[in-house]
Amino acid sequence: MRSLNRNFFSLALMAGVTLFAASCSDDEETAGGDNGGGSETVLSGSVTDDVTLKSGTTYQLNGAYTVEEGATLNIEPGVTIIAQYDDQVDYILIKQGAKINARGTASQPIVMTAQREEPGAWGGIHICGRAHTNAEGGKGNSEIGNATYGGNDDSDNSGVLQYVRVEYTGYAFDEDHEANGITFYGVGNGTTVDHCQAYMGSDDGFEFFGGAVNVSNMVATNCSDDSFDWTEGWNGTASDLIAVQESYDVLSYACDCLIEADNNENNFNATPVSHPTLNNLLLIGSDYEDQVKGIHLRRGTQVTMNNVQVYNKADAIYVESEQTENALKDGTSAMKEVKISGALACKEGIYTNDDFLADGNLTNQSNPYADYNAIAAAYSWINGWTKAWGNSSEVTENIVPDGSELNGELSEDITLGAGNTYYLSGAYVVNAGATLNIQEGVTLIAKHDDIVDYILVKQGAKINAVGTADQPIVMTSENKEEGSWGGIHICGYAHTNAEGATGFSEIGNAPYGGDNDADNSGTLQYIRLEYTGYAFDEEHEANGISFYGVGNGTTVDHCQAYMGSDDGFEFFGGAVNVSEMVVTNCSDDSFDWTEGWNGEGTNLLAFQASEESLGYRCDCLIEADNNGNDNNATPVSHPILSNLLLVGNSQDETRGIRLREGTEVEIDGAIVCGKPMAITVETANTENALKNGISKLLNIQSGTELSSKEGIYTNADFVAAGNVVDPTLSYTWAEAVEACDWIEGNWVRE
Repeated sequence: MRSLNRNFFSLALMAGVTLFAASCSDDEETAGGDNGGGSETVLSGSVTDDVTLKSGTTYQLNGAYTVEEGATLNIEPGVTIIAQYDDQVDYILIKQGAKINARGTASQPIVMTAQREEPGAWGGIHICGRAHTNAEGGKGNSEIGNATYGGNDDSDNSGVLQYVRVEYTGYAFDEDHEANGITFYGVGNGTTVDHCQAYMGSDDGFEFFGGAVNVSNMVATNCSDDSFDWTEGWNGTASDLIAVQESYDVLSYACDCLIEADNNENNFNATPVSHPTLNNLLLIGSDYEDQVKGIHLRRGTQVTMNNVQVYNKADAIYVESEQTENALKDGTSAMKEVKISGALACKEGIYTNDDFLADGNLTNQSNPYADYNAIAAAYSWINGWTKAWGNSSEVTENIVPDGSELNGELSEDITLGAGNTYYLSGAYVVNAGATLNIQEGVTLIAKHDDIVDYILVKQGAKINAVGTADQPIVMTSENKEEGSWGGIHICGYAHTNAEGATGFSEIGNAPYGGDNDADNSGTLQYIRLEYTGYAFDEEHEANGISFYGVGNGTTVDHCQAYMGSDDGFEFFGGAVNVSEMVVTNCSDDSFDWTEGWNGEGTNLLAFQASEESLGYRCDCLIEADNNGNDNNATPVSHPILSNLLLVGNSQDETRGIRLREGTEVEIDGAIVCGKPMAITVETANTENALKNGISKLLNIQSGTELSSKEGIYTNADFVAAGNVVDPTLSYTWAEAVEACDWIEGNWVRE
């Protein structure tokens, strides 16, 4: 949690310890320029304070909208911005030291479009950062807005662009100044850019003037100049790019290069040299007269390309300038696993088609993608938020009808549509290669019958369940009692220290474990799971969510486990990171780990009401093991946890945080109260790790003295580390929620 409430700070000051930083003030919720002057739905002028464009709202862009240094433009999911059709030039400019945080979702992308739905209708987005450029003097001025860019901070952060679609950009200010979809001027790699589409612009889709920004999951569709363009020393990484150009006959205009790549047009030797790394590209062009180049490498640029397909251009790859060709010839640049239609063409004759083939690449390949649907089937990440080509319609997803019953095995991608209600009847298993997409506002109800209901995501499968604070995904039961259904079980390829380094899920008997700690099992955001914990037998009860060897490529935040009869969230090995997690009245442990989990957990709340009010008793707030059969098993459980509020129910012989069976841990910032044994440590391995500093307990307020079973790490050691024992600590549910300022909206239930 970013901060706790004033009551907490009073307690902390009384104890002589400050645990948490104060939270930032709320952003302005107005949208107009000059700090929100004028209409709240018209964007114009300069922004000098933070501004938020609210989810689901439509705004009109009227002229230049400039975010000045120190200010942030926040754009929530589902926002639409429409450039007005008048005599003003409409564009968005983010200056050095300013930020744009535009965070859409697959089901609620941010759409920036125009009243006049034609290429060149408005001026797009221009972002200026403090990363390098090899322009003369190391600085430049943006072509649009004349804003300064460049510097020496390649880690500069200009904000976030996720699930953003820009349509009909490319306004021609004059013959030499046309506006791209999104232009990155010296933007640093602290900036996050993924899942963006440039649709039917009259200039480039995305252009990079120097900088180090990394981008991924980018789509350029029918942009009349170049789909992707770089110059002035860009050296970021670009992964999962798609560019498609339809024919002149379809568009009534011609498209130029799929990629046009330069170092510096005035000085081919300028440093730092352009040298991006490109991974996983699909580029499909269309020939028209002299616009026949696919990837055009020139003017001294270098490049590394891996797994690239280029089709439907006569010169699918064209290289020129001695510097560019020599870099390919001597291995400074590299092209691996590249398939192209036709052959590579070179101007200088230094790096030839024979060299290209000798590097293991393929020529004269046919385009295997007949239409948009074929591309969407192969690249499922474009579904839901991109605009299609051909008929210019939105993507049609495989959306399951409202009210459907879910069971059996899933072997292809499907989507549970926003706001719909579905019924879970039995096991619902997502097999390798398939993705279960769940949009915001979905309600999933486990049926009350004689079938055990649960969701199992196998290794190589994904679940992308993305709710919002106000439209969470709710998974509940017809029988509104704890233990009514089996929750979610996710199996990944990350490590486990189970015997043999692999295991089988307690529910569904699916294999998990491996050596890929970066494995990605999808996304879980703004989900509430109610009444889980079905007892399959005495040894197998189902948690809210069970993470079996799940990797840190998986995104997990803003999830609540509510009134389950087993654990809220349990981790069997793996490296997954979680944040903003809430467990309420789960009868076993709120959080539980074993088998070598070593991810991070930030902003965790556990709350247990009394047995008298619940009708059942709750166990530990955290139960933490390394391996019950072998306390020395490696890799050792060693999560890093910060900002915890753990409130128990004051039952006899129950523990708050229970560290045992060889686990290690680092906890920095926690309140633990309402338990007769707020923190207990057991086993020589666990206590020795605390004693010698491998494990750490820091900035903790505990309602009782630490209890040590082995007497190695004692309460005296705990207090000597600056922690505080305060028997007066207590929180009601309302106080706990107030203390966690990251709980907003209605995704958390009391």
